[in-house]
Amino acid sequence: MKLIFALLLLLPFNREVRYFPSILYGHILIGSGTSRYETVFTITAGNETRVAVNLFSDKGDPMNASFVDEGGKWAGAGSSFECYVIPDRPVKIKLALKPEDAEDDVAVKTGWAMVESPEQVDITAVVRITTPDGKLISRHVLGSERPPTGE
Repeated sequence: MKLIFALLLLLPFNREVRYFPSILYGHILIGSGTSRYETVFTITAGNETRVAVNLFSDKGDPMNASFVDEGGKWAGAGSSFECYVIPDRPVKIKLALKPEDAEDDVAVKTGWAMVESPEQVDITAVVRITTPDGKLISRHVLGSERPPTGE
């Protein structure tokens, strides 16, 4: 983890970097039923800017996922997602398991996300846990943090 923070410090000074220390998404088998975990990122900016969301496992390795837009359409797959944000038009992107990962009865991925952009952005992540029929069990709002500066 210290290596990753050291690498973050080497990024050019004109980039805005934020990270989420923990994200959770996927499916988990609980008792006789299945709960559903999902993480939705909401990104807003005061100026037009490009934003990259990079996912990492708890061990710091790139973590693959599917990215789904606000309308429920597939928007990409891999360990990173890039988008363009326009003022007053938030971008919402949901993490989903890749189809081959969702085949197991128990499939949960945990990790963290790093967000980079040349301009300042506001980003939140909402982690929702629901029952199979969509009833909300738990909802956590995660705020992003700036990487430590070593001071």
